[in-house]
Amino acid sequence: MFGLTDAILAKETPQGASKLLTNMFESCLERLEGLAIVQEEVSSLLDRQKSDTVVTTDIFLIEKSRPVGGASYAVEKPEDVVTGMLSR
Repeated sequence: MFGLTDAILAKETPQGASKLLTNMFESCLERLEGLAIVQEEVSSLLDRQKSDTVVTTDIFLIEKSRPVGGASYAVEKPEDVVTGMLSR
């Protein structure tokens, strides 16, 4: 994904490239934040299991962090996102 930045900068207008790269960066940042939350939960669960304490995970936290309409990269066409033709 990060190898695409050179091609995007070369072929897109500066405004379009800026918007697209910002969206790519924000998407990566959101995924990284999600991974950090999951890692923290897993680490705490492993620590609790080592101390033989029985605790259930907060399933509502997991469900709230999931996107409502599914993964945007799986349901949107890349050309629609780039051209801004999506109806939001």
